[in-house]
Amino acid sequence: MTENMTSIRTVGLIADPGIARALSNRVSKRLEIKLNNGYDSDYHWQVNTDTYTLPLGESGRVALNEKVPELREKHGWNFIIYLTDVPHYVQERPVRSVISPNDSSAVLSVPTMGFARISVLANQLAELVHELATGQEPNRHGSQLAKAMSIQGSLADGDESQDRVSSIEGLRGRILLIGGMVRSNRPWRLVPRLSSAMAGAVATGAFGVFYTSIWSMADYSSSPRLALITVFSILVLTIWLVLHNRLWESPQGSRRREKLVVYNLATLLTVSIAAFTMYILLFLALFLGSLIVIDQEYLASELAHQVGLAEYFNLAWLASSLGLMGGAVGSSFDDVARVQRATFSQREYERRNMEFTLDDTNEDSA
Repeated sequence: MTENMTSIRTVGLIADPGIARALSNRVSKRLEIKLNNGYDSDYHWQVNTDTYTLPLGESGRVALNEKVPELREKHGWNFIIYLTDVPHYVQERPVRSVISPNDSSAVLSVPTMGFARISVLANQLAELVHELATGQEPNRHGSQLAKAMSIQGSLADGDESQDRVSSIEGLRGRILLIGGMVRSNRPWRLVPRLSSAMAGAVATGAFGVFYTSIWSMADYSSSPRLALITVFSILVLTIWLVLHNRLWESPQGSRRREKLVVYNLATLLTVSIAAFTMYILLFLALFLGSLIVIDQEYLASELAHQVGLAEYFNLAWLASSLGLMGGAVGSSFDDVARVQRATFSQREYERRNMEFTLDDTNEDSA
């Protein structure tokens, strides 16, 4: 091995399929530049990415340390960092990262990063690499007030373990975690899985657009009333999807009560965002359809006054709300298993029972 080759240090950045993989692909080059412009100029840093779904251990944590020898033997990486979309709990506290100096590896829980920008993620990963390479914990600068307001804490991973855990604390930390979980669930990916619900909503909404009584109701109703009907329709579809697809979760393991709240709140937000997205798409389709099909003079004669875009807008507004409630019935024909994949408990169940080999196909099946 040449001297030039020995001066290279490699970081293997592996990630779950989905949002974690997308983030790792986007952050890898920035992380590489940051490391090469950073603290240790004696080495040239390379960052490689790959996609793996690692199984969960009995404790509900990713079993990275058990797989490090296989991964290092195959890829030859000096350091391994795993980005996972699974929330971690250690000593009944949600954690951002678990650093294992003895194995030169670390796990970063992507949901705890919330909606962090790529630059923030790159800084976090650079800190993990620095700690793995030097054994020195990051030095948190700032005032006493800034430290008191920080959501991050640090604790040992048991009496016999040398691993260090970076936890997230307080209400702000939980809010960040829930936001990150919704992001990892990718609610925009749920909409195509609800094709039957969308078809039912379009059919019901189209009927409303061409039903003259709906025209009068939309014209008579005030904006606050129409807004209230919209909120009610989104709520109806959300509750129906959660109940029909058995999305209400009963997490197991440590911190079960907190997980019950956090997981289900993330699920409700995920489904409601998907329902709202469906509503917007439905509204645009019905608004355009009403403009094309309903003649302005005919609409004016039915409403007994002059009409403009506002009347068409209100008509599509009310018809979309009614259509969304009709979509709840259509959702009964959607694939329940595919919808359930949008929740954390289902993904955790699958990963607790999976077999892992380095020859697995690491495609995103979500």
